[in-house]
Amino acid sequence: MKIGSIAIASMSCLIGCAFVTPPPNIRPQEANVVSLAPQNWYIYYSAGLPPSPNAESEGAWSFDIPSSQTGGHVNYVQTPFNVATTPHDVSATFRVESNAPQYEVLDSSDILPATIHIFFEQQGDDLVNPNGRWWAQAGGYNLGSHENQTVTFSVSFTADQWTNVDGQFSPQEFPAALQNIGWIGLSFGGQYFWGHGVALGSGNAKFVLIDFQVK
Repeated sequence: MKIGSIAIASMSCLIGCAFVTPPPNIRPQEANVVSLAPQNWYIYYSAGLPPSPNAESEGAWSFDIPSSQTGGHVNYVQTPFNVATTPHDVSATFRVESNAPQYEVLDSSDILPATIHIFFEQQGDDLVNPNGRWWAQAGGYNLGSHENQTVTFSVSFTADQWTNVDGQFSPQEFPAALQNIGWIGLSFGGQYFWGHGVALGSGNAKFVLIDFQVK
């Protein structure tokens, strides 16, 4: 199933965690290529999860969405990336394998349904500069909407498709950010704060990445 544009009138996210530090400067082995190896993806600002996803026989990698009852949550899952030529679009293909899941969003000021969004982060991001991270407005998925199905969403790298941490479009800042990508991946949150975290109140759910491409 291919997901098209999702209209969400909301702010892009801050991390919503105190005392976090920016990701390290890890360089990818090859420019303009997204690695699908699980050891090259990192789970940040989360709890109850390993540092990287698990290898997956029916996809690239996977992880179980953790339970809120044990203090678990998932926020950011990202991989080092840099550009040698200007990219045109990004796509993610995945499946959420679940059984009677009840998703929760960590931020008390946020609302359900829980979401997954594509984002990228500039090299040297300090988590303070609002232009350090950018979210795809047309690449989003509501958890619970198409469970146990293969889903693909894609978005063009154009300034009218991406907003910064403050939820702002910026034709002036976006082109420079695009040339300075240091990380790319997925963030988990609610309808307003797209990286503030998702957990399971009950049931079970496994996120399986099948493909992630930048062209």
